[in-house]
Amino acid sequence: MIKRSCSKALKKRPIMPLGAIKSKSKCQYGPTNTYILSSPIGNFEVICCQNGIHSMGQIKEITDETFRVEKGKEVKIVSQLYKDNGYIYTPLIKLCQWLQIYFTGGSEVKSLPLPSICFASFKEGTFTGKVWKTLAEKVGFGETVSYGKLANLCGSPHGSRAAGQAMRNNPIQIIVPCHRVILSSGQIGNYTGGRRNKVKAWLLEHEGSFPPEVK
Repeated sequence: MIKRSCSKALKKRPIMPLGAIKSKSKCQYGPTNTYILSSPIGNFEVICCQNGIHSMGQIKEITDETFRVEKGKEVKIVSQLYKDNGYIYTPLIKLCQWLQIYFTGGSEVKSLPLPSICFASFKEGTFTGKVWKTLAEKVGFGETVSYGKLANLCGSPHGSRAAGQAMRNNPIQIIVPCHRVILSSGQIGNYTGGRRNKVKAWLLEHEGSFPPEVK
């Protein structure tokens, strides 16, 4: 079970140094914690509170030049910023379980609810926040959408450029699936500012929705 793996990881792995940080960041639901998760496509940094995920992205060292896939690698907690006597937020445990199925079971993840997102971290009432929420809820595993169509889904048929800007600022990789947003020409487009286009191609190939080559 992923939950046991998380617990074991906390006992065996080093805790991330606190450095100069004096206190935890907080949202309206309480303090957040920062975790590093392992995965077949490299480590992810995740910020989470008791209500849900605030952000999730591959660590900065992962680029097109360094990207490697380790098939079968387990999704588990490598470290957490605040030890909290081994306590792990429930949304983080459920995220581990969801990601494990995403990477190993593929389309089986379609039958599962998305991991909880803390919308306190979203830009409430803005077009950007609406784009993120719409993408997460309406463009599922194995599907792709153009920037123009995504803008249209958000009620702004002329907002493709703004939708693109929202994708560049997406705080939650994979869960808010900006990798599923491609150019209207059918080309893959950039991912995280063009630094991880190979990651985007791999994710789309994994989901069966695009050829593996980066265009």
